[in-house]
Amino acid sequence: MTARRLSLRALSRPQYVLIWLLLVLVVAFSLVGRASQSFRALDNFLEILRSSGITAIMVLGLTWIVAIGEMDVSFASVAALVSMVTAYLAVKLGVPIGLALLAAFAGGTLLGLLNGVMAAYVRIPSLIGTIATGSVATAIAKILGGGKPLPIATGGSSLVYAFVYGSVAGIPTLFLVTVIIYLVSAYLQDQTTMGQHLYALGENRTASREAGIQEARILLGYFVLCSAMASLAGVLATAQLGSGVSELGGGAMTIQGFTAVFLGAMVVKAGKPNVIGTGIGVVLLTVLMNWITLMGLQTYIVWLARGALLLIGVAMVGLSGSRRRGQAAAAMARE
Repeated sequence: MTARRLSLRALSRPQYVLIWLLLVLVVAFSLVGRASQSFRALDNFLEILRSSGITAIMVLGLTWIVAIGEMDVSFASVAALVSMVTAYLAVKLGVPIGLALLAAFAGGTLLGLLNGVMAAYVRIPSLIGTIATGSVATAIAKILGGGKPLPIATGGSSLVYAFVYGSVAGIPTLFLVTVIIYLVSAYLQDQTTMGQHLYALGENRTASREAGIQEARILLGYFVLCSAMASLAGVLATAQLGSGVSELGGGAMTIQGFTAVFLGAMVVKAGKPNVIGTGIGVVLLTVLMNWITLMGLQTYIVWLARGALLLIGVAMVGLSGSRRRGQAAAAMARE
């Protein structure tokens, strides 16, 4: 009885609220409303998992950028640029699709290197720097495609296409691999020096530098990682859509990414962005947006939902940060 009481008490902690909310939404959307039958259809659940996988990969690096106290608003533009460059190389220049994918991925990752150099060495505020690179990436993508999607007749690389639409025991391969990537990332985040330095820099840059942490090199690495993951998502989105696109998510992916990161900060590490929380946040948002689409609600409802959830996430992170600083100050006073 005691063990059961302890386990129920543990599950009721604030760190698990987002998980319970996700479960409640899935059950409610499956049972209530005119879209319930469509929502609970197996094909729809598989599409939710597949879409969650691509978005989760795209925002994985963003989680650590926010945790370290920086901003990167270029990740969605980088993904779209990679998508369009892949299609342009394959369709317009006749480059083999596999080589086109690799070249586009490398180009997107280089944008992360530029973001990192600006933030870590030139000391340009990361928000300003990534707005600039994101705008350039979007402009290039639109120029290459003439402002329109650029279809790839073959649907992209057969290997990548099979990865996006394949399944293992009925579960999308893409989602399973994404889960593995997130579990490995969670281990690196929590059990290695990499993660310790990440959160140390996010808490106190001055103290971290005095402790010998190489701030510039770590910042550079995380910005490169952020764009690399966004580039990988761009490759996968190209295979999913069968075309290059100059915008992913109609320009709303940036908001969705930050919303997932800040909502996810409520999970596991209260007030601190973390990969497990981000993954849960992505799935929750995908479920919500899928239901809104099936219901045929107006577009502004989608924007309203994203904006409200982003505000909730930011507020919770701010409150948790204030609580941690207050506890630290109280501990210092007692000493």
